[in-house]
Amino acid sequence: MSSPILHNPPSFFTILLGFPKTVFLFSQSDTVPILGPSLAVSMVLAGPTDPTAFICGFLWLEFHLLTFEIKNQMIGLEEDRLSKPNRPIVSGRISLESAQILYLCVGALSFLYSVYHRVVLCSAIYMVAIYCYNERGMAGNWFLKSFLGSFGYMCYCWGTTIIFDHGNDLSRTSIIAVAISGLVHTTTGHAQDFRDRFGDAAIGRKTLAILLPPRFARWSLMALVAAWTIGLIYLWNPPIPATLGFSILGCVSTVSFILDHSVEADRKSYWWYNMWLITAHFLPIFKRIAGTAL
Repeated sequence: MSSPILHNPPSFFTILLGFPKTVFLFSQSDTVPILGPSLAVSMVLAGPTDPTAFICGFLWLEFHLLTFEIKNQMIGLEEDRLSKPNRPIVSGRISLESAQILYLCVGALSFLYSVYHRVVLCSAIYMVAIYCYNERGMAGNWFLKSFLGSFGYMCYCWGTTIIFDHGNDLSRTSIIAVAISGLVHTTTGHAQDFRDRFGDAAIGRKTLAILLPPRFARWSLMALVAAWTIGLIYLWNPPIPATLGFSILGCVSTVSFILDHSVEADRKSYWWYNMWLITAHFLPIFKRIAGTAL
């Protein structure tokens, strides 16, 4: 096996100058699939918020996402060399030792920030989940990967909603929406695995995109997205234009997964899937507009 890093570690001064870009590259690939849906549902559930609360919620979300990403990329070096060579560690922007220090600092900052905003339980559950996902290697199992990933998404929505809502507890409708977010990600989150299947195979990770026959894996994703589309329309009762737009996004993403199995096409299909996912997280707004609760 090749050595973990093939580049000469950069100096501390070089790391400091390029730190903002390094942080961005750590979470770049998950900006749309994680930040988008989490911010969408949090803004909907919390209602109108002020700029200070929004910035605090965004920073809380970014700190927690970054904590996960740093450790995940420290463990997945071989996978990143194959499919994501621009990430900070494998590209040589930051050494493994510096990444470990950054991970500990950001993790501590995330937890202290949660203490300040009184979302300690949410942060504690999240930290346990990502420890199991990364350090305990549970991401290597297709079910545990989806299950733990859904916990992460629920925590993102949970903590950010409370901060946007100035510390108020989640309402019954909010709890249902957050739980549904976790279920949607558990059942359809393997959409991301099609683009990463070669990297996952290289490190021995078993995902549904690898375990299932290719056509069945893609057609089953279409069935699940269709089922969730119908169910969420029934639950949140959006107007006809929103219903049509949401349905079209679901069709475009899943049909494109079926028509073209290339890695580049899967990346594009995954982008459409994320547009469907973000829209799904906006749908509870129609309950708020109608003034009804679940």
